[in-house]
Amino acid sequence: MKHCNLEEFAGGALSVQFNKALRQVAENITDPNTDPKKARKILVTVTLKPNDQRNFIATGVETKVALAPELGAVTALSMGRDLESGEVDCVEIGNQIPGQLSFADYEKQTEPEPVRGYDPSTGEIYEMTPEPIDLRRAK
Repeated sequence: MKHCNLEEFAGGALSVQFNKALRQVAENITDPNTDPKKARKILVTVTLKPNDQRNFIATGVETKVALAPELGAVTALSMGRDLESGEVDCVEIGNQIPGQLSFADYEKQTEPEPVRGYDPSTGEIYEMTPEPIDLRRAK
């Protein structure tokens, strides 16, 4: 029997299908959402079906890819009842428990301190008073 070149088998379809499957496996391996230790598979099936006279063989080429599934995600939910409406409430907990104040929330609630002027040569802070101070009457 003559040697069969797999690059040219089925008009090059076997090579094209295998390279396409290999590309899918490579993308799956580089996906950070999949398990890196999980094995991937490329299954190449060549089906040979002869006729009754056994002088002609219908040949089919097929590839199947078994990829690693995406990793699952885990989160935490806080459940309780809304005290005003009485309805069940379910909220995802991120970095902060629902209802808990953070420093960022506190900064949003406070009013910024007014900018006060100062004398750059002495560092004296100018006081904002509604009327002038009479130093002769001060005790």
